[in-house]
Amino acid sequence: MKQGDFKGSAHLCRVYGQAKDCNLLQGSPIPTFVIDETHTVILWNRACEHITGLSAAEIVGTNKLWKPFYSHERPIMADLIMSGATDEEINRHYGDIWQRSSTIDGAYESEDFFPNMGHCGTWLFFTASPLFDENGRMIGAIETLQDITARKRAEADLKTYRENLEELVRQRTAELAQAHDELLDKAAVLEQANEELSQYAFVASHDLRAPLRAVRNYADFLREELEQILSDEQLSYFAGLGSALRHGDELVTDLLEFSRIGNAVITTGPIALKPFLAEVSGRLEKLPEDELIVADSLPVVLADCTLLTQIFSNLIVNGFKFNHSPVKRVEIGIAEERNGVRELFVRDNGIGIDSRYHDRIFKMFKRLHTHKEFEGTGIGLAIVKKAVAKMHGAVRVESEIDKGSTFFVTLPTVENGEK
Repeated sequence: MKQGDFKGSAHLCRVYGQAKDCNLLQGSPIPTFVIDETHTVILWNRACEHITGLSAAEIVGTNKLWKPFYSHERPIMADLIMSGATDEEINRHYGDIWQRSSTIDGAYESEDFFPNMGHCGTWLFFTASPLFDENGRMIGAIETLQDITARKRAEADLKTYRENLEELVRQRTAELAQAHDELLDKAAVLEQANEELSQYAFVASHDLRAPLRAVRNYADFLREELEQILSDEQLSYFAGLGSALRHGDELVTDLLEFSRIGNAVITTGPIALKPFLAEVSGRLEKLPEDELIVADSLPVVLADCTLLTQIFSNLIVNGFKFNHSPVKRVEIGIAEERNGVRELFVRDNGIGIDSRYHDRIFKMFKRLHTHKEFEGTGIGLAIVKKAVAKMHGAVRVESEIDKGSTFFVTLPTVENGEK
């Protein structure tokens, strides 16, 4: 019998005949075959050809259904269903690895390893079910296959790992005990090191700033005293020294701000963004022609005032700094809802950021430009990200070169208390 020769067959139920006419079974990605009441194969779909390596031309019209699966003749699950086999007969062929289907009446399920299939054998999960005509008479059986080799190999690897785990745990326990003894010996050293780190933070915040400022002051005094006799080249040295000292002071300040965020205990409360941003803007240094546009309708956020100041101060300052537009503009407002979340945005008309660096800019010292091009420490956006995360929020950027940048900030709000 040819595989396509089904129409009008008395051996097929109406549903099966309709499915075959529509090529549903033939085109199904699930390996499927059908036998009639004489155990003759009448369908062997393309997925079945692929998984077994046996073409429909070789098996359709024969009763050698065992051939793709076993090295000797024996019934397979569809044969046993067609024969009305008892549980004892099924056990004789499948042992305890089969069960009745919980979803299909009269169907059986099993999984087994077939060493003759594929290069190294194949694990299959298969389900066989009877087919009936309009009068309820069984006229055939249908069986589907699923390749579970990858899952079985993963299970075998997991079993091997579990078998070795006990010995591994014993070894690691002994190593950990030894490491614990060593850690006890080093505890005093670590405690001292932590104390020294704390002292360093204090020195950096006070003592380190003082000599930097002293050097800058002395450099200014010298330049003023000697300005009349210094050459242009020598004056440029003083200018370079002043710039380097200012940068060093800014770097120390930003590093301290970054470290404080991680250690600080924050106090969150409702903050109305509109008046808050007006206050922040008033403290920032910007040119008279620089435009800062703040939307009228802004939410009340649950935030720490100091961290919120660091977030918006850095984003606003960056919007004006990294900007060559004749009129530099920074806008703050509410973005359209995205994945069920409302975001604040800070948008500028600056130089933009290449999409390749959208993640990099939030890392410490990851500058995209030289200090000559744009002043700064390369820590500002790292402070923004850390401050936002400290308040259980999120920050992201959308930007293109020469098209400005938009930073989106998500923070808990008073309306819902959620991000």
